[in-house]
Amino acid sequence: MNAPVPPRDQVDAQCPACRLHALVPMLLRRIEHDRWAQVEPEEDTGDDEVVQIDACPVCNGAWFDAGELDLLAGEATDLEHALDPTSHPSKRGCPRGCSVMREHDLPGVIRTPVDHCHTCKGIWLDGHERHKLAKSTTREGQQDVKQRMARRGAIWAAQLLVQLPVEVENPVHTTPWVVISIVTALLSCFALQLLGIVDLGNCAPGLGDLPSGAMFGDLADGATFADLCFAPVAGSLKHQWGRLGFGAIGEGSWYTLTTHWLLHGGWAHLLGNCYFLYIFGDNVETLFGRRRFVLFFLGAALIGGFAEVLLTQNTVSPIIGASGGIAGVMAAYLWCFPRNKLFQVVLFVQLKLPVWVYLFVWVGFQAVMGLFETSDAGVAWFSHLFGFAFGAAVTPLILRMRRREIAKTVRTPALAL
Repeated sequence: MNAPVPPRDQVDAQCPACRLHALVPMLLRRIEHDRWAQVEPEEDTGDDEVVQIDACPVCNGAWFDAGELDLLAGEATDLEHALDPTSHPSKRGCPRGCSVMREHDLPGVIRTPVDHCHTCKGIWLDGHERHKLAKSTTREGQQDVKQRMARRGAIWAAQLLVQLPVEVENPVHTTPWVVISIVTALLSCFALQLLGIVDLGNCAPGLGDLPSGAMFGDLADGATFADLCFAPVAGSLKHQWGRLGFGAIGEGSWYTLTTHWLLHGGWAHLLGNCYFLYIFGDNVETLFGRRRFVLFFLGAALIGGFAEVLLTQNTVSPIIGASGGIAGVMAAYLWCFPRNKLFQVVLFVQLKLPVWVYLFVWVGFQAVMGLFETSDAGVAWFSHLFGFAFGAAVTPLILRMRRREIAKTVRTPALAL
């Protein structure tokens, strides 16, 4: 027996697609005959026509009650009546708790089937389906053609100079304080480097070694804080390992594995890392939560640094940079938002790539460069690869915990399939 259909203003459900967030109300106001703009709940819309849909801020999927999709897509579309009568069982439950939905094709409109509840007549659209059928509800779709072209032109001009990807559409609605704190720490430590308070010259092979049995903070007579090495040197650490054994990793200068990510080799190195951390990290922090994100980032940085020490051919240069932790964050972003788009300029042409394509190419490049690394390499390729591998391995575990937590906070949990 199906559950009773709740009132239209009481959707309290876990996203039936990604299950990573509770559905949140989104108010859309008609601004033209066939264009709608998102408004905040407290905004006074006057006599304007307003429609409330329920969307997932993680995967951008949306739930449309009966009649809402046709209203938003245009009066002439009649999409809801265009559903193919033939249906197949869906793996998703109705967000209103009615029953398991059914998959229906929309012939000639979209290739993938949409989920339809036969009880309350609502329709669920995944993020990419919503983009195709209800593009006017997205931030980019709310702009007119001139605004959109001007925006893309400005991004293209900037990308020609810096050759960095630009996240197209994945805003966060909270302040990513952990990401901001990490960026602040990186900038502060680089300032200490510029002032000579932290000197990478102390990390030349042999100079970074502390006496056997010494720990971080134990300084030789007459030495100061500025004499410490904060970046691991593969040759020195391997020598300590061979001399003291695996059980003595806490001795000597192994502590540098926990501090190397705070240091950078120049402005380009620093600003590039801060940029990638911010564009990928804000969404991951919002999804994981601050405490988990901190532990996740530090774990990826530590694993990446450790792998670089073991595998690099360059045994005499200090290993520095936060890119191992950032690579872990990029892997988490790939798990959580694989369909999100990035702008990237290739040979003066601006491409709009799914993040999985961009990161697939990025990982492949890191693997090739690591395979052919020479003894004078200046990039920690293995730190990137193993930081990414750590992120790819740990993220599914965190997402599983996240889904269980969300299921406990809503009236209608999604089907755990």
